[in-house]
Amino acid sequence: MHVLLGRRFIAKPLLAAVLVGISTWAGASPAGVPPHHEAIEAASAELPIPVSSTTTTTEAPTTTTFASPPATAAASPPPAPPRPATTTTTRRPSGPAADPPVPRAPVPATPVSALPPVSPPPVRDIAVYKGLGTWVDAYDFSPQFQPNGGPPPVTPESMDDIAAAGVKTLYLQAAKDDTRSPGDLVNPEILGPMLVRAHARGLKVVAWYLPKFYDLDSDMRRLLAMRDFRAEGHGFDGMGLDIEWTKDVPDPGVRNARLVELSQRLRAAVGPEALAAIPLPPVLIETVNPKYWPAFPWRELAPLYDVWMPMTYWTFRSQSSGWRDAYRYTEENVRRLRVNLGLPGAAVHPVGGTDNKSNDDDYRNFVRACAVTSALGGSIYDWRTTPTGSFAILRGVPG
Repeated sequence: MHVLLGRRFIAKPLLAAVLVGISTWAGASPAGVPPHHEAIEAASAELPIPVSSTTTTTEAPTTTTFASPPATAAASPPPAPPRPATTTTTRRPSGPAADPPVPRAPVPATPVSALPPVSPPPVRDIAVYKGLGTWVDAYDFSPQFQPNGGPPPVTPESMDDIAAAGVKTLYLQAAKDDTRSPGDLVNPEILGPMLVRAHARGLKVVAWYLPKFYDLDSDMRRLLAMRDFRAEGHGFDGMGLDIEWTKDVPDPGVRNARLVELSQRLRAAVGPEALAAIPLPPVLIETVNPKYWPAFPWRELAPLYDVWMPMTYWTFRSQSSGWRDAYRYTEENVRRLRVNLGLPGAAVHPVGGTDNKSNDDDYRNFVRACAVTSALGGSIYDWRTTPTGSFAILRGVPG
């Protein structure tokens, strides 16, 4: 009996703590769940590998292997047993002292003279990428991607609210390589009404797709389906390639070659239409985690895309790293991107956020960075998790 009473006494506060935790998580975004876009997985799961010999970081815990530092010649204690050539350590969150220094300027991996020559793309109409945008992915509008079979939080009627917020362009995930979306497009029976209603409300719609590079023909098939999609005579106003997936082709050399080939094929398929590249930001793959996508082929891609939309998600960076600052992270990524491309005047539309973890000061600093870098416009990922009231600030982006 005493044991049972003790269990009841312990179980009640434990249950209360669990319920509080669940309610706190559920309140993280307007829909009760955080956005599921693959960029979140890429930006939060494997990235915290600072370029330093320290074994701590303020990002997510990981396990990695380091070369041991050389022994000093002036050591006076008796010689210790020999150390192994490598040391395996589990990283844990730590304070500011563990963060790597934040460089102000990009350092090319190879001499500038050895970089491929840059041929800027011809002048094409990029007006659709100007001004304020917002993002909707399959997890927002497709019934197949809803947890527990719930209703999608974004519907064709949502286009009214998006237009009322002052958004000029909707970036819509129209295709997805996923068993829950067996066709070339994600729910074309929903894409059609969304596209038609968006156009009726004065919104432009850019379709985007995340290739996985293991089968370029299947990637290309989905991209062509986006290009050719029509609903009551309406087609998408632009196309973007979301460049971040590494899991299916882990070898960076092979992956780079496939990315360039797919981009060349896409460029040939769309002819004179403008194309957008949506890459991981330079700070992320050069400073935060250089091992995630080494030797990214910026120069090879430079002539193939007309607009660059780096995913400058400052909300995935720690305060102590210096990169949680919305202005600094956005400005530095845009500046490095143009240096990497070899195109000082490259058209850039930064994408900020994400996951409703920003405040109005973050949005103001993002708008300021877009203005300082002469960006085409700017947007926050994504519509579902951006507070409606914050669009009054975000409408200040250029364009």
